[in-house]
Amino acid sequence: MTDIAFTPTFKHTPWVDNRDRVSASGPNGFNTRFDALQKDLETLSSVVKTIDTAIKATGQVPAVERKLTLSPAFVAVPPSKAWSLDRFGAAVRPSAETDLTGMLTVAPPDGAKLLKFRAAGNNTGSGTLRISLFRAPFADATTVQLMARVSGAGAYDATQPVDPAMDRVDMNAFRYFVIGALAGAAVTDTVTVMSVQLTYLI
Repeated sequence: MTDIAFTPTFKHTPWVDNRDRVSASGPNGFNTRFDALQKDLETLSSVVKTIDTAIKATGQVPAVERKLTLSPAFVAVPPSKAWSLDRFGAAVRPSAETDLTGMLTVAPPDGAKLLKFRAAGNNTGSGTLRISLFRAPFADATTVQLMARVSGAGAYDATQPVDPAMDRVDMNAFRYFVIGALAGAAVTDTVTVMSVQLTYLI
């Protein structure tokens, strides 16, 4: 940014009693002097506006897009059995289980604007796999609100937008979690959830 400066152009020439006559025109007349003063004031006003804009700009931090990536360490939701974790941190369907429901607690930054929900993994069979982002009122154990959902089929890496009606994180009013739910899988299916991810602005 260029330097902000103001250089006055008006320079007062004193009048002398009993010698100078009051005059509206001419180089020493009232009109010339007041016109110079007006131009200086207009220039000064413009400089003040520039300074005000610069001061306000220093307090404005542009929003930055960030990502929160989590290993899906799902906790079993009774009466479901738990997902297993392999040595790479991915959630894996135990071979004998055809239906699973697990929950992963998520703690996005308070005040952040959630943009996208992403999940990646593999589902080789015909079982229905849903990885869903929810929020629930802090003091209400019976209400949940779906914010975004990814359906996993085949080798999936899918992203869904977060519902804009619920995109502002409010940790004072809500808790946030991901549910990984599998239904109707065959015992021969390979079903995994490798990662879940939130994209947000802060």
